[in-house]
Amino acid sequence: MTDLQRTLRDLHTELGSAERLSPDDRALLETVLADIRRVLEAPAAAPAPGEHGDALEGAAVRLEAGHPGLAGAIRAVLDALGKAGI
Repeated sequence: MTDLQRTLRDLHTELGSAERLSPDDRALLETVLADIRRVLEAPAAAPAPGEHGDALEGAAVRLEAGHPGLAGAIRAVLDALGKAGI
């Protein structure tokens, strides 16, 4: 299992345990997770660099106070994606 896969697993776990998450934030995170899984399965299907980065960073900022674990997991995913060149 790669670092990115472990980081995604951690984000998925945090997302699953997050209570009172807005429907918009939950939908954004689930969409991004699905996109990243597709990239891991078929790298040719990679979205344009930075396609979700701004949205993820915005979600991390919004969630920082109420869901610090989830915000940290989002930032870890952003870092792992950057290191992987995605």
